[in-house]
Amino acid sequence: MNNRPTILVTRNIPQNGIDILKQKYTLIINKNNRPLHRNELKKNVKDVDGILCVLQDKIDKEIIDIAGPKLKVISTFSTGFEHIDINVAKERGIKIGYTGDILTETTADLAFGLILCIGRRITEADNFIRRSKWKGGWGPELMLGTDIYKKTIGLIGFGKIGQAIANRAKGFNMKILYHIRNKENLKLQNHLNECAKYCELDEIFTNSDYIVICCTFNKDSFHLINKENLNKMKNTSFLINIARGKIIKEKDLIHALKKKYIKGAALDVFEEEPISKNSPLIKMKNVVLVPHIGSASYETRNKMAYLAAMNIKYVLDGEDKKALLI
Repeated sequence: MNNRPTILVTRNIPQNGIDILKQKYTLIINKNNRPLHRNELKKNVKDVDGILCVLQDKIDKEIIDIAGPKLKVISTFSTGFEHIDINVAKERGIKIGYTGDILTETTADLAFGLILCIGRRITEADNFIRRSKWKGGWGPELMLGTDIYKKTIGLIGFGKIGQAIANRAKGFNMKILYHIRNKENLKLQNHLNECAKYCELDEIFTNSDYIVICCTFNKDSFHLINKENLNKMKNTSFLINIARGKIIKEKDLIHALKKKYIKGAALDVFEEEPISKNSPLIKMKNVVLVPHIGSASYETRNKMAYLAAMNIKYVLDGEDKKALLI
């Protein structure tokens, strides 16, 4: 008889995390290259002791009910946890683990990579060569882009990721503006006091050359980037999103790009993921699109797998204080 606790792993995470769990637990692993469908999640979650989930899994009251009284811990392979019904879990004494700030620097790297790509038309230039469009050699007006150095960056959200992006912007001698909803709770890195300026949102939209969305997703940030705010932006400015797709009302962004109210956008996240093959964004030259890869480095994903697995192990071993819990 197998008395080992059972853990549902909803996506096949890096092997180091699997190796930690399989030492002590029976694992149910989704090895498909996609999230579990709702019915699959309901079927596999029955009578498990722990769930290791990802952002695409909606761990709501129904799923927690189906899991039953054995469920002791939900550990998410992410820094965000809006996909989990926190209140229901806490009411039932279920611990919730997450990966904390481990992905901060990697995500900030991507954000600045997107700034460089959209500003300097790097991906567009790459495609230009690959499609054999480069005929006349070097040209004075070939693939002209926009400088990043000494431009103004506006950061919507100024937590650890926002400040990590600001550190990179400082190296480009950029003027740094930021907005954060709960300014009174802000823990600002000392060296940023001199070079980063708090602004109201209107000033971010009207004055920034590059606006980066790096705030948390909640009811206040849902569709924060809409027609009204896009119309405040300069027609030479760029929008970059490395936070959550639903912060942007995509229909309004598409309209702003088509009408050239803004110059371009670079997106790592989308309202619906994967993005529809029929989305107008795919055919736009002034848009850079990447498939939600903010934390996608070998180093960071391995660290995330370790933390997500250890959160489960610590809770089931009765060592909650060692776990990274909400």
